[in-house]
Amino acid sequence: MRSSRSSFCLEVGGGADAGGPGPDPNECDSLQYFQGHSLDLVKWRIVNCRRSEPGKRAGGRPLPLLVLALVLALPARQATAVDAFPGAAADPTYAALRAARPDGRVVPVKGLVLERDVFRFQFDSGAFHFLAPVAGRTVGAVFLGQGRFRLSPATEAERRQLALASGAGQGFEVLDDAFDELVLLFVDDTAQEIGLAAPVESRAPDPAAVQAYERWLKRQRQDFTTNFQLRLLQDLLNTPGLTSGVFLALFDGKRLPPALAAVDPNGAEGLNMGNRLGGEHSIFVVADQNRGGIWYLCNRRAEVERKRAAPAKRWAHAIDYKVETTVQGNMDLAGATTIHLQVLSPGLRVLPINLLPKLRISQAVFAPEAAPAREPAWRAVAVVQEGAQEDADAAVVFPEPLAKGAKVLLRVSYKGDEVLADAGDRNYVVRARESWYPNLGVFTDPALFELVYRVPEGNEIVSVGRLVEARTEGRQAVSVWKTDLPVQVAGFNYGRFKKLEKHDSLSGIDVAVYTNPGLPDVVREINAVLSSSLRGETGGLDADGELHPGTPIGPTLGRVNTSRLAESALADGLNAARVFTTYFGPLPVKQVAITQQSQFSFGQSWPSLIFMPYISFLDGTQRQRIGLAAANSFVDQVGFHELAHQWWGHLVGAESYRDAWLEEGFAEFSAALAVQHTRGWGAYGQVWRNARRILFSKPPGNAVENAEAGPISQGTRLATHRSPWAFDAVVYFKGAYVLHMLRMMMWDAGAALPDARFIEMMKDFALTYGGKEASTADFQKIVERHMTPAMNATGNGRMDWFFEQWVYGTEVPHYVANLEVQPEGDHFRVRGKVSQEGVSDDFRALLPLYLELAKGENVRIGMLPMVGKATVAVDLPVKPPRKPRRALINAGGEILARD
Repeated sequence: MRSSRSSFCLEVGGGADAGGPGPDPNECDSLQYFQGHSLDLVKWRIVNCRRSEPGKRAGGRPLPLLVLALVLALPARQATAVDAFPGAAADPTYAALRAARPDGRVVPVKGLVLERDVFRFQFDSGAFHFLAPVAGRTVGAVFLGQGRFRLSPATEAERRQLALASGAGQGFEVLDDAFDELVLLFVDDTAQEIGLAAPVESRAPDPAAVQAYERWLKRQRQDFTTNFQLRLLQDLLNTPGLTSGVFLALFDGKRLPPALAAVDPNGAEGLNMGNRLGGEHSIFVVADQNRGGIWYLCNRRAEVERKRAAPAKRWAHAIDYKVETTVQGNMDLAGATTIHLQVLSPGLRVLPINLLPKLRISQAVFAPEAAPAREPAWRAVAVVQEGAQEDADAAVVFPEPLAKGAKVLLRVSYKGDEVLADAGDRNYVVRARESWYPNLGVFTDPALFELVYRVPEGNEIVSVGRLVEARTEGRQAVSVWKTDLPVQVAGFNYGRFKKLEKHDSLSGIDVAVYTNPGLPDVVREINAVLSSSLRGETGGLDADGELHPGTPIGPTLGRVNTSRLAESALADGLNAARVFTTYFGPLPVKQVAITQQSQFSFGQSWPSLIFMPYISFLDGTQRQRIGLAAANSFVDQVGFHELAHQWWGHLVGAESYRDAWLEEGFAEFSAALAVQHTRGWGAYGQVWRNARRILFSKPPGNAVENAEAGPISQGTRLATHRSPWAFDAVVYFKGAYVLHMLRMMMWDAGAALPDARFIEMMKDFALTYGGKEASTADFQKIVERHMTPAMNATGNGRMDWFFEQWVYGTEVPHYVANLEVQPEGDHFRVRGKVSQEGVSDDFRALLPLYLELAKGENVRIGMLPMVGKATVAVDLPVKPPRKPRRALINAGGEILARD
């Protein structure tokens, strides 16, 4: 998910290391000069003291327990109550859906089977209790009795995912369970199918059925927090008479937690249960505090077999937004957003909108597109928005169907108090970064933006877009920002800032760094801990968790000079802009703002706007002082990673959650590329050594090692309760490794520019899909345009063999080599054997062979094709410039392999 770009993950007893070594630990506040590799890079960067402690394990050390608690789990600030608004207009059909309960119509059944794609429900005995009709149709029922459920995955990857999420053992094939109550909601022919089992009987409503339905409504509001009645409303009003609509089954199994099994013809995206779920129709979701999540999500079995996926249903496209925002009392937010939209499907009445539940809608109006000089003819529309702590999915309901192609204006007014959090001393945290304004879809529907902000005088806004106006009105600072091109999301940072900027003539990008001179509360709290004793009679924590003075632990962080470290952030930004423009092509947007935020270890990138974690503005000595020396490599790379998202994520977006590696893996690779060009090949190699260490580790909380949790194509769903670290490891690090492998296969050491073919490929991808969302299949096609003859391993001109193994598969080979270098006249001969182990029979690799001429000096002499579990003889004449020390395989880690 792009909502969590790159964050430093900490473990008690160690630390996750996100990259190569940092600057020379013996240098203090000096200027470090980079050795540019084929690029003219910025030649200065501030380096701060950081000295290692003797006796501590390299790569990290345990955080002091109290500091760990402060850094990772600082208490949330209490929000003030949201001002009450008069209720917006309600829609009668929606009201009827929310009010529907079992009405006394009963169908006894015995042995009835309902099958919906991969789901099979068998009702051995009992009865269905229909809900009261809505708009003349029965759209729900409660089953009481004995029944059984079975889920048969349509793909091997989903079978593996389901086995891991459910904790099943060896030999798992299907997920099954028994139940004694179940709730169905549907806009298909389910009612007719049930009615064929037995005649419908009319009775007084069964209290047990009513109680069962009330229990599930409570779970819907509190556990699933998804408005299922809103989903039914879309089918009822957008497509009246539809008999092939959504099917939802909610049940609590004997072994499974409360769960939803759904088949949605509009795609799982329509259920609003996750970000960018796309058009996959069948979904199984578990609602449980410990085990919850999406256990299964896939195209229908027939589509899988045809290898033809259906896109998600889209009802409207936002042409442009005008977002007017007022920050009141430094924290509360009131806004009005006008969406200029075009209808994509005929008959649109119900239009879901994304909005933070704590932002309460006061009014919504719409009007047909008007001539520029004319005032729109506004009319009220009904609003759907349940309680802020419940299933608060928002939508508007137009009074009559809108025609396909119609262009209308939709204006929504709202107010709330949880978009911003006060972090102390005019530092603020922007919490709701994707839903602080009503929108039709972030990262899936690019649009133009005009953003108007009114904030208390003395604070300022740094926003997505270009500043076109700034003025003062009374005690408010007003700024207007516009985007010149459609962007996928709008965002802003807020507070008091100092600005440092520089134009880079090579990339054509203006880079500005904004830092806040104030001291945020997190630093004050850490200083309080460092200056107090953890133990002792006179100091430490009392039973209520209050701090008391005592023997100091050591020096505090003191005053953090973020302005001084802004020069380092600026240099990193300029260097990254040059490297990425050279490798990926120019950005259409020519200004990027790098802004300090007060969230300690969370970085994020918006179009032309980057949020840098506060930890990146601590120097090495300060990080070591609070036990965060393991974060040094993260800090060294986070700026590169976030700036890379201007290309991978904002210029080229990912089509769905399965393609998240095209953003996160590409950004992580780009960071490694910047590391190579600023710190050399040794640091670049360290990036991949760290990646292998993370992938082949089994961190606390994981039931399997990260690399075995699933393929890259499982995307965000890799993070389950049994593999919480797998998403970062696989999507970020293995995703980056895939690009590294492609780069090394394309590398031509004899060319004037060895990376020429790879650069051409990456520029082609950025140019072809700039301003669009790309899929993994799209990227594969680009790779196939630029593949070398050696990459055509199966002779069909396709890279299926590579992508099936590395993006859609989980296999990782192990290599064993027994090679000797023997003199032979005026040259040498490499003889011996190389074995590929731990893979299936059709696993392919192009294994690089090297001669080591001196320590750290390797020359690649060839690529050895390997297929399956095999041992290949090597007999290769070579003529190096001098006597080699030995022969090596995979010396640069060009293939992801186990040691």
